[in-house]
Amino acid sequence: MATAKNTERASIVLTKLKILENYLNDDNLFEIVINRPGEVIAEGPNGWQTHILKDLTYGELEGIAKVVAAYTTQKISVENPVLSATLPNNERIQIVMPPAVAPNTISMTIRKPSSRTFSLESLHENSLFSVAQNTSFTSTQQMTERLSELSDTEKELTDLFIAKDFCTFLEKAVITQQNILISGKTGSGKTTLSKALIAKIPDYERILTIEDTPELVVPHANKVQLFYSKDNQGLAKAGAKELLESGLRMRPDRMLLQELRDGTAFDYIRNVNSGHPGSITTVHASTALAAFEQMTLLVKESDGGGNLARDDIRGLLISMIDVIIQCKRLEGKFRVTEIYYDPFKRRDAF
Repeated sequence: MATAKNTERASIVLTKLKILENYLNDDNLFEIVINRPGEVIAEGPNGWQTHILKDLTYGELEGIAKVVAAYTTQKISVENPVLSATLPNNERIQIVMPPAVAPNTISMTIRKPSSRTFSLESLHENSLFSVAQNTSFTSTQQMTERLSELSDTEKELTDLFIAKDFCTFLEKAVITQQNILISGKTGSGKTTLSKALIAKIPDYERILTIEDTPELVVPHANKVQLFYSKDNQGLAKAGAKELLESGLRMRPDRMLLQELRDGTAFDYIRNVNSGHPGSITTVHASTALAAFEQMTLLVKESDGGGNLARDDIRGLLISMIDVIIQCKRLEGKFRVTEIYYDPFKRRDAF
């Protein structure tokens, strides 16, 4: 019965979205935004393009908002003017209505899922690492001089890091269960790279993912994908924290958190520190080193980390996060601009 109702609601949403189908069905577009009635702005390989759509009235937009809310068992109203949801074809949508935006306007942002999953090698061949630089607290010259202090795995990773053989470095980092953080702003290619790295996890491992929308592609046979409702919307009240705690009792080899936000950063640290290395997750930050500061702020926002000193949090993060990959979109192309790795600083932080 519930499945039939969901199918019916999905059909209603898709019918309501027909007014946008030219944009939703265009595989060359990444993002579709609506700032006001009668206008659609879409982003593709050549940047943003504005399209006039007179039939896209305020009433049409309001109707879309209401059916999306019903489909995802959420509310959107004057009291709850913000809605985050996943559409039937897995596009992510963010809707903001008055009074949170100007009267007679509705904001919609639709993120289209990538129709393809790229291998790490194909991303490398398409120049993903063409402008990438290595970033660390310890200079590469000092690293070379101190190689004897490292384990065999650390030596191999350090050699690849210094040589800027980033494709091989990241493959080795995944296989040896380094904790990897992918940093960048929205639309910088973090999810695309995440999927490529996940594909490098040995297929005999048991994988748990924790997501608010079904984005991650996990090819492994032994996997569980857990979902939570963002901002406590929807029927299920289990958040990322509850799913992380549950996941620890589900015998995972790795737990992959889709994105670090709010207080989930503290729970992520607890997860990594509980004997489950090899995490791959994302965060919004402007540089690789700034990701440590952003993570520190997120931990401070949490209930568990609010009383911890900033220096203690930062030291803990440096000791636990092995690799940071900074992503950016340059001239419409996804690029990695920095990769952080510093086993010497990590040891000092213990």
